[in-house]
Amino acid sequence: MIRDSGPPAAHASIGADLVAELVRAQAPALAHLEVGERFDGWDMAVFRLGAEYAVRLPRVESAVRSLDRETGLMIALGRDWTFPHPRLVRRGEPQGPYPWPWAIVTWLPGTAADVAPLAASAGPALGRALAEIHAPAAPEAWFNPEQSLPLADRQHNLDWALGLLAEASGPGGERLDVQGAREVWARALAAPGPTERVWSHADPHGSNVLGIDGAFAGLIDWGKMAGCDRAVDLSFLYTALPAAGVGLAVAAYRDATACDDPGLEARLRGIAVTKCASWAVLDRPLNVAMAWRGFGELGLLA
Repeated sequence: MIRDSGPPAAHASIGADLVAELVRAQAPALAHLEVGERFDGWDMAVFRLGAEYAVRLPRVESAVRSLDRETGLMIALGRDWTFPHPRLVRRGEPQGPYPWPWAIVTWLPGTAADVAPLAASAGPALGRALAEIHAPAAPEAWFNPEQSLPLADRQHNLDWALGLLAEASGPGGERLDVQGAREVWARALAAPGPTERVWSHADPHGSNVLGIDGAFAGLIDWGKMAGCDRAVDLSFLYTALPAAGVGLAVAAYRDATACDDPGLEARLRGIAVTKCASWAVLDRPLNVAMAWRGFGELGLLA
């Protein structure tokens, strides 16, 4: 397999001038606001718009469906959520050289946890946020090919990644306890499986979790939202919180949901191992750093 070197090139028309023109033409009440800093993810290019808003544009055609999901589901499912999350202000249409829909959403202040991990004390608030998201998924809920799959279907990619990591080291010289990782995975496979699919953020890693002074400040980037095992979202917390915070998050989540899921903790640790192993072999420094931080919080450094 070839290492993933990062997101594909964005549509050539995307830039501050385009955003200003789209806003002038389709959201004139906001046209006086300055177009600010640009942020690029895999799917979306995001521009600040004044102090309170952001403009989200699919970078590639395949991301248009992500925008459809995040704007539709935030309206359908998010109206009663109490935790900070972007709210849709306006959905825009293709215009000029830009061929796809776009959106204006509210801006959330904070620093991504991939840069500044949250404090352990943020765990309960994050656990309660995930509990609000995890309503029973509709039968037609999107199947996310990375996150909705059965646990055992992650085996092949895990074996491949662990094979590379057996002789590798982390950015600070860390070494992975490969046997320990395999034991965590074996316990996950042996644990009771999920009894239902729930609506899930499906991508709440440290880049999409915001904090302010170590406290939880919100969840962003909802384009991957899908029906998943409830353990999936919880597994990502090892990239954003210390282990003690993950424990507090899971405890708060169980209190909020009263879920009868005896295999939850084993499954979420197993999924966390698969995510960290996959990221640790990328050519993307932020993902690699999150992966090795996660291994450490899982207690898997040799």
